[in-house]
Amino acid sequence: MSSGKQVGCCFCSKEKLSKDEIGLSKKLIHRQTERMVCLTCMAAYLETTEEYLTERIEDFKRHGCALFR
Repeated sequence: MSSGKQVGCCFCSKEKLSKDEIGLSKKLIHRQTERMVCLTCMAAYLETTEEYLTERIEDFKRHGCALFR
């Protein structure tokens, strides 16, 4: 059940992050983090592409990671 709380990127003005962006923030930063990052800012921070991160998200889903259910 959703609490309805919208989570925004801590670096840019994107106001509503997807469940995958929130999961990726928790996976790559820390599970207890409260500062979430959008896919674009995460790619820039990690010096990679959004496409690469999207592929990693799909890998995490295939391997059953609980953060991406």
